[in-house]
Amino acid sequence: MCAKSNKQDKQLLKLSAVAAFSFAILGVIVGLLSGSIVILFDGVYSLISLLLTMLSLAASGYMHGSSRSHFAFGKAMMEPLVVAIKGLVILMLLGYSLFSAFHVFINGGQAIDTSFAAIFGFINLVGCWGVWRWLQHKNQSKKQQSGLLAAEEKQWQMDTVLSAAVCGGLIIAVILEMTPLFHYAVYADSLMMLCIGLYFLKVPFVMLTNALRELLMMKPDQEICSLVRESVYEANGISPQNLKLTGIAKVGPELMVNINVDPKKSHQLLADVQHIRELLNRKLARLSLNVKLNLDIATDVK
Repeated sequence: MCAKSNKQDKQLLKLSAVAAFSFAILGVIVGLLSGSIVILFDGVYSLISLLLTMLSLAASGYMHGSSRSHFAFGKAMMEPLVVAIKGLVILMLLGYSLFSAFHVFINGGQAIDTSFAAIFGFINLVGCWGVWRWLQHKNQSKKQQSGLLAAEEKQWQMDTVLSAAVCGGLIIAVILEMTPLFHYAVYADSLMMLCIGLYFLKVPFVMLTNALRELLMMKPDQEICSLVRESVYEANGISPQNLKLTGIAKVGPELMVNINVDPKKSHQLLADVQHIRELLNRKLARLSLNVKLNLDIATDVK
């Protein structure tokens, strides 16, 4: 990633941090004043998002600093590591919030100031949606999209849908208080937290599992594997008997492709290396990956 792109990433992450801090403070204050578990969760989530954004900022700067002294092969591993930490922290927060909400629900619910909470819920929804869409637009308009910004988008997407659910639930609670069923309104807050928490468990779980796959250098998704095989074998007209695709791994913004070359054909094939590299870069350009092609001359090609 070029220095200009790295600088832009840092600026976007800093602005995201400021927005997260603002929503965090408001959410915690309103949650405590209204007695709402779900709004307090929303505020704490924003506060944790701020800490995770700061972690992304630190990782972004560290990844693009000098790496040759201690990291001879670069620092691409930092990106999935940060995403894994984010997923784990969000998963832990959801688990604790679900436990708290379940405890309140089975113990008769909890009365809250629904009108005050609903007004804040609407303001929070509009603000979170704006930040999410803005980050999404900025990342998609980049020539090479950033995994750190993509993870940041996921956080704000979660916050937006969470805010929408909270706002809708609080409006329903306000209406419920005006009906003969008003005594059920005390369950609204904890029930919302349970529904939201269970619905969102998938998001941090996917973040965590995908990041762990990259950290363990497991095979990437089928689309990437197919494009690599097509580029190496079919498109270049090279016989699989002369070379063997031995490994494909995606780590952060980098795609590592390992090829074993038949020593009897090495002179001929090595002359095509640059063409293979260019072909890979062209076919994978829309996936915003830096391709690293590694050739090994070995006798085990079959």
